[in-house]
Amino acid sequence: MPRTTKSLTNTEIDRAKPTEKEYNLADGSGLFLRVKTNGSKLWIFNYYHPSTKKRKNISLGIYPELSLAQARKIRDEYRSLLAQNIDPAEYRANQLQAKQDELNNTFEVVAWQWFEHRKTRKNFSEGYAKDVKSLIERILLPHFGKLPITQVTAPLALKAFKTLQDKGTLETLRRSIQKLNEIMDFALHRNIISHNPTANLSKEFDNPTVEHFKTIRPEDLPEFLMTLNRAQIKLQTRYLILWQLLTMTRPNEAAMARYEDIDEKSKIWTIYIQKGIKQDERGREHKITLSRQTMALLKEIKKLNGGKEYLFPSERNPKSHTNTQTANAAIKRMGYHGKLVAHGLRSIASTYLNEQGHNKDMIEVALSHINQDRIHTAYNRSDYLKQRFTILQAWADFIDQCSHGTIPQYHLKVVNE
Repeated sequence: MPRTTKSLTNTEIDRAKPTEKEYNLADGSGLFLRVKTNGSKLWIFNYYHPSTKKRKNISLGIYPELSLAQARKIRDEYRSLLAQNIDPAEYRANQLQAKQDELNNTFEVVAWQWFEHRKTRKNFSEGYAKDVKSLIERILLPHFGKLPITQVTAPLALKAFKTLQDKGTLETLRRSIQKLNEIMDFALHRNIISHNPTANLSKEFDNPTVEHFKTIRPEDLPEFLMTLNRAQIKLQTRYLILWQLLTMTRPNEAAMARYEDIDEKSKIWTIYIQKGIKQDERGREHKITLSRQTMALLKEIKKLNGGKEYLFPSERNPKSHTNTQTANAAIKRMGYHGKLVAHGLRSIASTYLNEQGHNKDMIEVALSHINQDRIHTAYNRSDYLKQRFTILQAWADFIDQCSHGTIPQYHLKVVNE
């Protein structure tokens, strides 16, 4: 019959005295207590390594800090690991390393790792980086900074962001949740966390109210053009507003237009769209077909600012472009405050072209709401460009009709195709 080991009792352990040599008190199933010559008592688990089959000892802790019951619990856990061919010593080392990694990988540490990684991407300009850095420092770090990132949970984030909801700063809330999730996903993809618990956090909060840009109806365009013609504004500003109106571009895109991006022969202006992109970098291409009226306006702009990099250079620094708010400020001074903003010029074009029954896909592409590459394959190349030219020309013709002669003809003089 196999020999059985009598289990230890707390009384036996307490009564065990040191001798000239250390000795062991067995509890069974590999667990024993080693009594040192100095009187200290150490729990040890003895087992066969699952691969080498050699005997190994692993210390569990000192008695009485680690009680008999606790030592037996650890022994049973280790025996369970051995049944799965897992070495308890290696398992414990991995657990300790994981715990140390958890303590080292605080949210703050991982957040700045993400930030440095993100800065290497194209669409991360200096200005955008500054805004993101500020958001991390002001909002994310005070709530999560010192915590191991593994301890960032949805309930914790929900509580942290409630103040932003209560204040009504919903856009800041949206951006904060977005950046939190980008950081958490960064950690997930690098095996720092096993899942992202905040992935669906935005569903718990109100969405920012979409503020539609102030605009006017197409039938109100004649009055606007008449007001523009009579306005006491600089000629370059008048040209800027007309350029934006004719090309259906955003205020910043019009203000930052460069001669080098315009192919006069093919009558195409190429701009590069990417959120946060630097002016000297290239993002997604957006091609704008230029109508006869736009080409005529370009000639007049050249007479005014030819030889410079930008169509609309800054007065203070001719090597830079005009302020992106120039058109907006001028429209306000023209008496349209609260009625129309520069970005709303695009809405006039969209309304008119949709009401005239033009191809909706092409209108959305012209407004750069749809990436033109996504629908390019659905159209023959020549037909695609033809429709693009048709739409922008129809819009320019409508502007011409609305002017009723209020815009001097040399501004929009027809150029032969």
